[in-house]
Parts: sequence; structure tokens; C-alpha cells
Amino acid sequence: MLPVMLLPLKGKNVPSGAPCPVRLERETCRSGGIAAEVVVFSLADGTVLRAGVRRSARARRFVLRLSEEGELCLGAPAGLALSGQTTRLASLLPGLERAWRAYCARREASAASRVLPERLSLPVLGRECRVRHGGDWQRGCAAVACGAQPPIRVEDKARRLLLLESGDALTLYGDTETDLAATALRLWCRRQAEGRLPELVRQQAQRCGVAVSRVGVRDQRSRWGSCTRDREGAGRISLNWRAILLPEEDAIFLCLHELCHIRQMNHSPAFRQELARYAADWPLRERRLHDFWRALPWWARPSAGR
Repeated sequence: MLPVMLLPLKGKNVPSGAPCPVRLERETCRSGGIAAEVVVFSLADGTVLRAGVRRSARARRFVLRLSEEGELCLGAPAGLALSGQTTRLASLLPGLERAWRAYCARREASAASRVLPERLSLPVLGRECRVRHGGDWQRGCAAVACGAQPPIRVEDKARRLLLLESGDALTLYGDTETDLAATALRLWCRRQAEGRLPELVRQQAQRCGVAVSRVGVRDQRSRWGSCTRDREGAGRISLNWRAILLPEEDAIFLCLHELCHIRQMNHSPAFRQELARYAADWPLRERRLHDFWRALPWWARPSAGR
């Protein structure tokens, strides 16, 4: 699997005698299970951030991670009680303050630039489509009868939008508010991904000499793909639809990464050795995947269109 890299924050000491802007809470699960641990951080500007706690037997210290969607998670050693640790947790605040300011700046810049793309490129398919406005919903309904491709329909209460594909053009009809348009573009890209990515995986599986029983296209929020094995040892591969936006060589590498997991279900040295058989420059390629995820256009990000 290729998880999105998150941000580790290293804390500094808190002056003695200063009030500790950290408190511990427990959230009751809806299912009635064990209450989840939550650490609440109060920033200097009054912002209150809640961090879910994720414990690990391998963890030796506290690590805060702030996702691209602004979700905060605290990694903690297994078996270490958080009560009595508020001073240590408060030492993470200087790094959290910096990270949160940077996140807010990115969010504001993104909101200011949320305009629909004029062109949409799918390198894996060798396609580039124009994105244009075609008029109101009624005009779109009339155009559906003449279109060769089934339309994408997006509705949110009283708002409605149609996306029609015709040649190298994607035409939007109706309420082209950016969130509806983002959803329509995402659905259209996923349709293209479902038509091409499974074939690409099977082509690379032949190259690697591994068996694949199922290939799916999903909307993962934080990874490019995943791999499991069935009872016969064949791979079951899931790829993120956003892989259709990758340059072709990077999409192929993503397939190879997941296929190598069929032989090595981990990221051990043995896995890296297996991956190097097909991509000697795999560290560079994985960095490219990471960088491409961070540079996804606003409408393709996991938080867009929601």
C-alpha cells in the first residue's frame, strides 16, 4: 500500500508554571463499544483542535499528524496512559501552531483558486478534454438525446447539473456551482478509470508473472492503491481512480508496486528488492507519487465535492 505521508511534529519544552492548553476526553462510540480517546489542543488564537489517538506497539514517543484535509491524529505508545502526560503533550503545541497556520494558508489559497479547469488531461488514456459550460438544465436534457455517451447527473436538493461527453469536450449544464462541478468531474474520471486501470494492472501482472483474481477502482482518501490475497494466493488489487490522472509511467509503477505485494505483503527489504526488479529507481518513483498526490487539482482532492 502507498499511504499518504503525514506531518510529524517535534515539540519543545513548555515553560514551567504556564497553563496547560491540553485536555483529555473520551468519545462514546455510536456502536456502544469502548470509548475513543481524544486529546483536545487549544491554540493561541483560540482555535480548538481535536486529535484522535492511534496507539502502536512500535511507537516510542508522541507524534502528531495533520492530514491534507485538516484531520489531526496523535500516535502514542501502546499501554502508556495519557493521564499525567498533558505537559508532554503540550510540548507539541509550537509545532502544531506552525503546521496549522500553514494548513490554513493553503486552504485559503485553494479556495481563492477554485475555478473549473479549462482542460482535463488523462495521460494514461492519451486524452485531453475541454471543459465548458453549455447552458441550463433544460438545454442539457435536450442534449442528452443527441449524445452518444451516458450523462453524468449530480443533484443536491434543488441544485442539478449534467455533464455530457462529446468527442474531446466535457460540457456542463445546469447549476455549475464549483462543488457540483467537482463531483461531476470526479465521477467522469472514475468512469474512465474503471475502463482502463484494470486492464493496465492485468498487463503488468503478466509482466511480473503473478496471478490477479480481481481488480477494483475505488475512491480511497489517503492512498493510491492496496493489495490483498485470496485463498488461492492470487492478488486482489484496488486502485484509486485518481491514478487515471497520473503520467502513464507513474501509473504503471503504481501497478507494479501493488503487484509486488502479492509476493511480499509488507514494505520489508524483501519487498523493496522485489520492486527493484521492475523499477531500479523505485525510491524516486514513490516520491513522484507522493508529490503528485499533494499537487492534485482542487476538484480531485478527497475533500472536494463533499
